[in-house]
Amino acid sequence: MAGIARALSVVAPRSLKLLLAKNDNLTPRRLFNVILNKVEMKLGRTHLVSRPYELCIDVSNKCNLSCPFCPTGRHEIGRGKGHVTYETFAGILDELAPYALTLELFNWGEAFFNPELPRLIAFATRKRLATLMSSNLSFRLKEDYIRSVIASGLTYMTASVDGADQQSYEVYRRGGKFDLVIENLRTFVRLKREMNSEFPRICWQYLIFAHNEERVDEARRLAQEIGLDTFSAMGGLYEDPSWAPKGDYSFAYLDMRANRCAWLWKKAVFHWDGGMASCCMGFYKHDDFADWTPGTFGQMWNNAKFIAARRIWTEKDSPLPEGHFCTDCDKVRFYRGMPLHSKMKLPPELRELEAS
Repeated sequence: MAGIARALSVVAPRSLKLLLAKNDNLTPRRLFNVILNKVEMKLGRTHLVSRPYELCIDVSNKCNLSCPFCPTGRHEIGRGKGHVTYETFAGILDELAPYALTLELFNWGEAFFNPELPRLIAFATRKRLATLMSSNLSFRLKEDYIRSVIASGLTYMTASVDGADQQSYEVYRRGGKFDLVIENLRTFVRLKREMNSEFPRICWQYLIFAHNEERVDEARRLAQEIGLDTFSAMGGLYEDPSWAPKGDYSFAYLDMRANRCAWLWKKAVFHWDGGMASCCMGFYKHDDFADWTPGTFGQMWNNAKFIAARRIWTEKDSPLPEGHFCTDCDKVRFYRGMPLHSKMKLPPELRELEAS
């Protein structure tokens, strides 16, 4: 099995790192699927035999905050509010987990608001998937509940905390309580120690804007003092140029000239209601590419919308499909040499490429 791990580390390093965080859960089927998926993407295949090796299921699209650049936070009505059912969740994993390495349990909402979350994580753990979730943690969690989350086998948890105190935090995380977030983080760390559990690994994620740029080091020190595993600071996405930080932060994800948008080959994204999106940016119900129906994933994955999306990347000179969700994506526009919609301040190397 160690040989399989070494082979997979070449083709899917991020997924491998997460999968092997606890146990060697690789199987020959998973390895073959990842390699086939990479080959199909490299060759520009638009009708795929391989299955996605990364999964995302938004277990709840409800949220308690009002972040200004998030459609959920702005209370936009993209689809009904709700939680994924255990039956839908289990059905998706029964069909796709044999080929997959990782599962994200979040997208447009707060995963902890799904009352069955520990049960869902435990099911994914039994399917030998590395599980990831992100939370604002700005609500009260009982210790017994935190213990159940730890016991479920969750691999990795990101805490979204964009400040070093209430004043810097609440500018973006509107409605959030900084002290409550810190209390929850301390409780997670303490209970992990009491339960002698290495997992979940916990990361403090800090999105950098103009108002909090000078507080990053202070937040990093606090994360270390609490005992968190990692601290990650990155440029936040914004629509108002006045939010732009002074420094240049990486938006290299826009530069798809040497690659294709891997989401369309390697990752399946599901909303709580079973709607299937092209990527994590699909918010509105009318932008869904398919609706989950047990036993039909191959047809969903290769329907007209997915094939048209992949052809955007494999046939660069072809006309962009009208009315297609991917057509207005800034990744596509950058790839096709078109002006970007984004109002964000791009780093010099990307500004030069966009202008060329």
